Amino acid sequence: MYKNLLLFIALFISINFISQSANISGTIIDDATGLGIPFATIQVKGTDKGTTSDIDGKFSIEAESNQTIIVKMVGYVAQEMLIEGSGNFDINMKNETLKEMVVVGYGSQESEDVTGSIVQVESKQIMQTAVAGAADALQGRAAGVEVVNSNGSPGSNTEVRIRGLGSINGSPVLYVVDGMPLDGSAVNAIAPQDIATIDVLKDASAAAIYGARAAGGVILITTKRGQNGKPKVTFDSYYGVQSLIKKMDMMNAVQNATAFNYSDSVRGETPDADFSDPASLGTGTDWQDLLFPGGAIYNAHLNISGGSEKATYSISLDYFDEKGVVPSTFYKRYSFRNNLDFQLSDKIKVGTSMNLVRDGGKGTSFNGDRPENSILLAAMSMDPTITPTTPYTTFPDTLTLVPEDHEFFSPNDSLAWMNTPRGNTGNPLAALYRNGTKYGMTWTDKLLTNNYLEYKPFEWLTLKSLIGCDYSVQNGWYYNPIFYIDATDKNDIDGFGNNYNKWFSWNWENTIQIDKTFGAHSITLLGGTSAYDWDNRNYGFSKTYLGGSVNNEITSNMLLSNTGTINNAYNEGYSGFMYRRFASTFGRLNYEYKDRYFLTATIRRDGSSRFGSAEKFGVFPGFSAGWKIHNEEFFKNFQESSSLDFISFLKFRGGYGQIGNSEPAGDFAYKGITSINSSAVIFGPDGTQTQIAGSTVDFVPNPYLRWETIGMTNLALDAGLFKNKLWITAEYYIKTTTDMIMGNPNILSAWGVGGAANTNIGSMENRGIDFSLSYQKMEGEFNYSISTNISRVSNKIIKLLGDPNYVIQGGSFHAMEYYTRTIIGSQVGDFWGYQVDGIFQSQDEVDALTYSDDNGQTQLTYGPTVGPGDYRFVDQNEDGQINEEDKVKIGSPYPDFTMGFTGDLSYKGFDLNIFLYWNYGNEIFNTVKVFTETPYEQTNMSSYMLTDAWRPDNTNATIAQLGGDRQNNYSRASDAYIEDGSFLRFKNISLGYTIPENLSRKANIEKLRFYVALQNYFTISKYSGRDPELGSTWGVFVQKADLGNYTIPKTLNFGINATF
Repeated sequence: MYKNLLLFIALFISINFISQSANISGTIIDDATGLGIPFATIQVKGTDKGTTSDIDGKFSIEAESNQTIIVKMVGYVAQEMLIEGSGNFDINMKNETLKEMVVVGYGSQESEDVTGSIVQVESKQIMQTAVAGAADALQGRAAGVEVVNSNGSPGSNTEVRIRGLGSINGSPVLYVVDGMPLDGSAVNAIAPQDIATIDVLKDASAAAIYGARAAGGVILITTKRGQNGKPKVTFDSYYGVQSLIKKMDMMNAVQNATAFNYSDSVRGETPDADFSDPASLGTGTDWQDLLFPGGAIYNAHLNISGGSEKATYSISLDYFDEKGVVPSTFYKRYSFRNNLDFQLSDKIKVGTSMNLVRDGGKGTSFNGDRPENSILLAAMSMDPTITPTTPYTTFPDTLTLVPEDHEFFSPNDSLAWMNTPRGNTGNPLAALYRNGTKYGMTWTDKLLTNNYLEYKPFEWLTLKSLIGCDYSVQNGWYYNPIFYIDATDKNDIDGFGNNYNKWFSWNWENTIQIDKTFGAHSITLLGGTSAYDWDNRNYGFSKTYLGGSVNNEITSNMLLSNTGTINNAYNEGYSGFMYRRFASTFGRLNYEYKDRYFLTATIRRDGSSRFGSAEKFGVFPGFSAGWKIHNEEFFKNFQESSSLDFISFLKFRGGYGQIGNSEPAGDFAYKGITSINSSAVIFGPDGTQTQIAGSTVDFVPNPYLRWETIGMTNLALDAGLFKNKLWITAEYYIKTTTDMIMGNPNILSAWGVGGAANTNIGSMENRGIDFSLSYQKMEGEFNYSISTNISRVSNKIIKLLGDPNYVIQGGSFHAMEYYTRTIIGSQVGDFWGYQVDGIFQSQDEVDALTYSDDNGQTQLTYGPTVGPGDYRFVDQNEDGQINEEDKVKIGSPYPDFTMGFTGDLSYKGFDLNIFLYWNYGNEIFNTVKVFTETPYEQTNMSSYMLTDAWRPDNTNATIAQLGGDRQNNYSRASDAYIEDGSFLRFKNISLGYTIPENLSRKANIEKLRFYVALQNYFTISKYSGRDPELGSTWGVFVQKADLGNYTIPKTLNFGINATF
């Protein structure tokens, strides 16, 4: 009886418990617009049960009573709701556009509370373009951030400048990945798909927390970490075909023969017998097609993430392979990354990040000063009447040198050809072949690791210790066989070499942070220490006379043996070692009052091994403040009375800070280092003249050398309009660099000393504005967002060596005069030269220009080689001579402004992204014209020279005569080489389609998207060269000079994004 009664009671309780399961439905609503939010995630807390809202924001889910559902959506504050029973609910979500977090030095902060200049680039923007590294993805994405591509070769490093040049020595950007400082090249080890956000600290008040290592600004990279929930698998991949941005319009064989026949007649020389009938030559060889057949790019990325409340993980594999548009140029990267986080208790959290990378590649010579040592110049200047291959029996019997996968491969043909009198350039196809991996390769293996321990004994106190290392090993080798292409392109001595480089750095940082609120006052106080150690060790050897011969190369398995002659005279070796260290303490105070007034103050003290005891330490302070005007009562009243309620957010902020730059000092500049070399040293008693090879001091030491200091003032206004759908930021800054480090030629170097002492004797200033605007519509089926940013910056030299007349010249390019100058009052590396004053129409015009020399003798203004059809220059000082005193500023490599524009549109499953980059107002010094507008050593020329160059029957031409050469004023730097460098480039146009979930889930795929993208495909520019997007040619003193550079390619990509 009792047993049955107990069973009945237990059954009743069970039925009652089961009956408490609730069916929850409703709509997720944007609190600002009142419209439904599509694709929001609704999940029962602590379970794997979840769903998403439909296009109208509606949802339905089952849960038990007393459980909690969590609603999340990107851009909104997450909401939680306790389930008390079934029902239909409207869940309002507040837009978090302004509440998003940004990463600051040693922490994070709500973006609307930031007082310094910080801009964030999100993962979605980073993944819109197919790039190898994070730096390339920043171009045009952030105001004041310039990405400089000086070399488009696969795997080449990209230079990032934040708010202009910080110094004539350059100011390297500091990259910090998950708290670990890295060198610029190391950041390429991070796969773009692994990056969650990139935060750029643009002004000194924000970057001062990093002190002496933040001279060029700071880029904080935060990688993706695991989230609590079931495992999530993502796979991203794309494949693309690449081609040249632009093919130059060069003369074909008929045009080339016609041009040289005319040139010979002008010079009074006998025409080439091979050109007696130009029409019979046909189109000839198109060397650009041969040397730039096109390339390909491929990337595959797999990520697995997930976790629980106690542990989360994110593990990824990445493979990147880019084959350049120039054959044999490539870059490959294999990488593995894992991010692990463990919540050991409610007070202790630990985590680790590890990145294993192997990468390697090959470029090609692109910055030589003539076609014979630059493949890219050779492609334009090679004689089109010469065939690329000849019968194998041509003397001498030599290597085929045509790769088996090349269209010209034939066992019966060779690239060897006897050079004609019409050129000096060897067959570039042979040079490309010898650039293959068969003849050498360099691989770099890298381990990046970062580990942290966080202890939070109280809610208001956090202690954190972070230690990480960067360990890299680079192994390279080369083999140079004996070969004979022609008399100018041969090698008589074979050789083999190997080089080894090892870099190891570690960084250990400890911080303590206090967060307290006292009524309307909120304070965050941070203090910490940092220690950094870096060393590099390298060695290498080489060996010659290996025993090979033409057509008899040494096999790869023999290169590591005792091949060839055993003789110390044929063996060489080297080794080196260098290190640097930093020790720092730092602190920061953040203060907030009533969500209206904000104050940030930072200070950092750095010590560096690069400076002597007198100047070893530097102190770098920063201060900034902000005022949220829209939260003031007087402003709210003013809004009501003036109908200005469309202003949702208004903040004024400003600050000043100092950061340091130790890079120009080098290592041990205060003390001096010696190098073992072939310098002669005299030993022995008085009168002895015996010279013995020894070592020299590289430069005069300077124990008082100190940091370059960069001080920056920043003023800004942030405004959000129409419930923050429209967001505007405007900033103005002044950036002043003092104590610039320069070699002082006034301190004479002595015998046995390589160079003059480095001293702090220069200063410069940058002034600029950053402006950004964004608007988004995120309701209904059709959504879009647009954003644009505009930057303008100019620099000015204030002091150089204390000498107002001191001049730094640059840009000498194969027999040409220097064409850049850096002087006080000007910008760094402005173009200087003669102004063209028309073209001489007769010899009488030339001979009429004379002057009297110091002896009273009459001299010709122009030399005896100048005649009709050659350029005439302006005699600026009217002294009758054309010399350095007649040079003036003829152009600037700096644009008036740059602009980036991004548009994202989506309709149902379709999405469209358009990304434009506009560079306006700079000039380019087109040195390629030295070859393409003159018959330099019988090189090919641009096709327009036949119609546009000066001739007796074309006297209105603006281009000098076709038959001119270096002696006819072509070697003089003038505005004849200056062109407008403005361009508008469609950096990315992508169209994607996401398969409906009800279909993709049938294949167990949560989300499946396909897309096609055009990258760098369309460019609008008046520039006549291959590509106007140029960077530093030879450092900061020579920028935007076109040497026929290896430019970035245009790419057609096909890709897939899948989530499981």
